[in-house]
Amino acid sequence: MLNSITPVTWRLPLIVSVCAVFAGCSNGPSRIPTEPERRAMLSLMLPTQIKIQPFTRIASFDKDNIPDGVIVVLRATDRFGDPVKAAGPFYFELWSHQPASGEPKGQRLAFWEQAVDTADKVAGHWSHAQMYEFRLGWPEGATSVRPGSKYVLTATYRTPWDESMTDEYLMDFSVPPGAIQRAIGRKPAQTAPGA
Repeated sequence: MLNSITPVTWRLPLIVSVCAVFAGCSNGPSRIPTEPERRAMLSLMLPTQIKIQPFTRIASFDKDNIPDGVIVVLRATDRFGDPVKAAGPFYFELWSHQPASGEPKGQRLAFWEQAVDTADKVAGHWSHAQMYEFRLGWPEGATSVRPGSKYVLTATYRTPWDESMTDEYLMDFSVPPGAIQRAIGRKPAQTAPGA
């Protein structure tokens, strides 16, 4: 009887050891997600919507009350409504406003393209409020923007899969009365060459 127990006692640890070795020699997951599955997983974390925030305004970048461009504040959100970062190209357009019209956008006054394609650019535009901020200086010829008027701003984001997300925002442009005249009065007068 003693002889029949001895072979079992030394075989049991050997069998357990062999099983452990084979279990540890696995080559990784038995199934790798397909491209559509990977894309679906990534889409859970990527933006599904952009929204221009009410902090967006025509503004002076140097505090002299003469507008230098548009400060655009926008938030990208995922499918759960949570703020997320977005990398890729952003396009902004400023339009005159057509009141009492089915299409509020009138003449296009300005166009800007901003590439957020590096870690530095993401960090440079991303704020602690979990929104992007873009300072868009006036392009050449954007002289039609006047105080006391409304304008339509559109923002478009192109995803890495070449899908577009767009938002539209109606904004008033106003400055305190006399602010532009005071600012112009403080600047040195321009003289013509040879004068």
